[in-house]
Amino acid sequence: MSLSALCQRGATAPRLSLEQDAALLRRELATSFRTLTSVEVAWQHGQRAATPGTAFFCGYQAAMRQLDPQLAADAWAAFCISEAGLRSLRQMQTRFDERTSCLNGEKSHVMLARRGLDLLYVVAVCDDDLVCVQVTADAAGVEPLEARKEQPFLPDVPHTPVHFSNVTVTSAYRCLHAHQQLNKPFRYWEDVHVALAFSGWLMANADADNTHSLVAAAGRLADIFSARPKDYSLAALDALEDVLACQDELLPLLADDVRALWLRDRILLQLAVPLRGKIRASLMAAQASV
Repeated sequence: MSLSALCQRGATAPRLSLEQDAALLRRELATSFRTLTSVEVAWQHGQRAATPGTAFFCGYQAAMRQLDPQLAADAWAAFCISEAGLRSLRQMQTRFDERTSCLNGEKSHVMLARRGLDLLYVVAVCDDDLVCVQVTADAAGVEPLEARKEQPFLPDVPHTPVHFSNVTVTSAYRCLHAHQQLNKPFRYWEDVHVALAFSGWLMANADADNTHSLVAAAGRLADIFSARPKDYSLAALDALEDVLACQDELLPLLADDVRALWLRDRILLQLAVPLRGKIRASLMAAQASV
């Protein structure tokens, strides 16, 4: 289904709020994950989101379906890799012992760790490799901690540290070489799905006569992703930048309260600008060497 066709469906559906009615959001997301692609879910539920935070959450859950295509439609999950002070993956302190199936360590930014999360996909050192294992958020030894400082954006999607103390991993899910297989492509998956969800939210909160360029740019990004969902390409980077430019063009047209929310929460997409610059440079160098 095209994104433009989904515009009509999303425009007439009830608004959704993670903070106000998480149960309804879970049911609606589950229904959509059974019938739509991940990019379609991100776009449509972005339109229906009451806040940019809810839009982000919907886009993120759509991206998680790329990380684990077997993830249940009604499950909420988070990818856990960040650690306080971590400058290189070689410094990662979280450990998984394959002999005992025990997980120990601490991750610094886990969404909804204290509220509603079902599954954690945790990257840890195992021998000389990085492995990703799956644990339930309420498993024995999984301890959400208080945030060390106030979150400057997306206040309705709190991220907090989580400590793992001799957590027994019972799930059969394993991903070896997790940096190459998950960590690197997850940036692409999250960028695309969150950008589409944010675009859907903007479209629902702006005058429809001024959103044609954004809808077209979002459609191109979704098409490129659907054709090549594994990793970034130069075409995907260009399409994403076009979407972000179209988002910026709508800024003067937003109502004051909507503009304030957007200016606060769009920072999330801008955090990855340096990394995307490195990805672009690497892709251009590889193209030039062919």
